[in-house]
Amino acid sequence: MLLIDFAYDRLFIDKTKINMEKKSKLGRLLTKVGAVRLSQIWDKLKKPFNFCWKAGLAIFAIVFVIQLGQALIDTCKDHLGLTYYYWGDEDLGKNIEIRHFSNNQVAAYNKITDERLSPKVRWISCVPERDSLTVFCDKEGRRGFLNVNTGKVVIAGQYKHAWHFSEGIAAVVADNGKVGFINYDNQMIIPPIYDYVSDYDYIFKDGICVLADDQTNKYGAIDVAGNVRLPMEYSMIIKSYNDGTWYLKKDDKYGLADADMNVIFETVYDKIRSNGQDNNAYLTQNGVKQLVSFDGDVIFPFVIDEVWPLEYQTDCEEGGENVNSMHPYLVKIMVDYDCFGVMDTRTGKMIIPAIYSDINMISQNLLMAEIDGNEENNIIFTTAGIVLRQ
Repeated sequence: MLLIDFAYDRLFIDKTKINMEKKSKLGRLLTKVGAVRLSQIWDKLKKPFNFCWKAGLAIFAIVFVIQLGQALIDTCKDHLGLTYYYWGDEDLGKNIEIRHFSNNQVAAYNKITDERLSPKVRWISCVPERDSLTVFCDKEGRRGFLNVNTGKVVIAGQYKHAWHFSEGIAAVVADNGKVGFINYDNQMIIPPIYDYVSDYDYIFKDGICVLADDQTNKYGAIDVAGNVRLPMEYSMIIKSYNDGTWYLKKDDKYGLADADMNVIFETVYDKIRSNGQDNNAYLTQNGVKQLVSFDGDVIFPFVIDEVWPLEYQTDCEEGGENVNSMHPYLVKIMVDYDCFGVMDTRTGKMIIPAIYSDINMISQNLLMAEIDGNEENNIIFTTAGIVLRQ
């Protein structure tokens, strides 16, 4: 039995060995056939592959050289200020535009012919609606003037600061550091004697220019001939929006001047509102508001903007709601939309002047007035207007 098993195992091993030898021969045959096939395919594709590889390398090299050259050119242009930023164009006048360059310089160009009309400068102001001339700043930081319709320089850069022409003249800062005014011929027609204040607009409006004193923070006004219309003693001079008058302020009091800076009402009023179209104004003084003509005639001696009844608490219901009673003859009035007082409707006279930020009744015989909305500044009055606590 052992001999038979040994013979069987021997036969199995021999068969396995024969099969492996057959497979090995077949593999070598297939490998040989495959190698020959691949060799034939490579012989056919070798030349096109070499050509494509060399062509691709050549194209890459050409593109690299072009990009490198362009970068070098752009760098040189940037250094010389030759690069033109198209996105920075600004219209200056008809067919005239401001072009911006990479070295923070600009120039005026004709949009049709592409001709450069001005030298390259630091900046050109693009607000030509006031006049045909606009301000520019040259490379040295000096201001001059350029014609917006031609793009040509008409007054060379020579001033420390300059403003646009208005009503035929323009403010400039001369060598002495003071503000004066020149005409179109660059003649100083108003001498440079006024203080220069940064971020201030020295522009004429309807023949008037408001000037500032840098030391006292006071304001005055001159006309186009250089005549003083208002002395430098006002803390505010502002033109009215709709009627040509000017609001004046001095020592926290208000006044009014006409379009030529003739004072209509002196600066003695707490508030003022011009109605120049009808030649009158609302004047508020010591809590009393009046409508007065520019000639000084009182049209309405007592003007009230709004009236409310005055109520005070008389009881409290079980649900916690207050029961209020209305005072029979006292009312709260408002003037100038933020000042409150109390009036006796029996006589039409003010019990408490309209100078407080709010007034309310706290009992049948007492009122409480607020100053600037601060409860710590409350004042207690009787219904007769007598101060009990201040």
